[in-house]
Amino acid sequence: MPAPIFAEQGTSKDDFITVDGEVDWAVLPAYTIKGQKVDLPIRLRVGDQNFGEEHIYVGHKDWLDGLKRTARELIWEKLSLQGGKFYKGKPGNKGQARTNLFVKLSPDCLLVMEKQQDKTTTPPTQFLSVVTLYKKQPARYDKSIGDYSSNFKNPKANRALRKG
Repeated sequence: MPAPIFAEQGTSKDDFITVDGEVDWAVLPAYTIKGQKVDLPIRLRVGDQNFGEEHIYVGHKDWLDGLKRTARELIWEKLSLQGGKFYKGKPGNKGQARTNLFVKLSPDCLLVMEKQQDKTTTPPTQFLSVVTLYKKQPARYDKSIGDYSSNFKNPKANRALRKG
């Protein structure tokens, strides 16, 4: 299968990275997680040392190099090819609880996301912004709050990526 095409919409930390021209990498249907009343797109931002693609490279470059993947490739692979479980995480620096997605397939990954608003749309769009991605397994005491299915990936960005 052909690899997806990734592109930055700009160089600002708040600019989005698209997959096959789509800002929404996946869309979590309403009520997938308790209390979630609207569909929530999953998006990746350019970021900085605190969140997004730049943060992932700052903290996890050696791990990604060992996997022979970029952050974009691994995030897309996890969202488009695999399922997982959602867990409620600790509050982030803005006081909001983060939504943690453990994706169970080699390598086990924790995809940390935070609910945010895109104020450039009318009305503002709520979405889950990727904060970080790293190798981790859920702790025994972590409680699942919902399931993730690869069917949630954006069908308009449907060129799945597989690497050996």
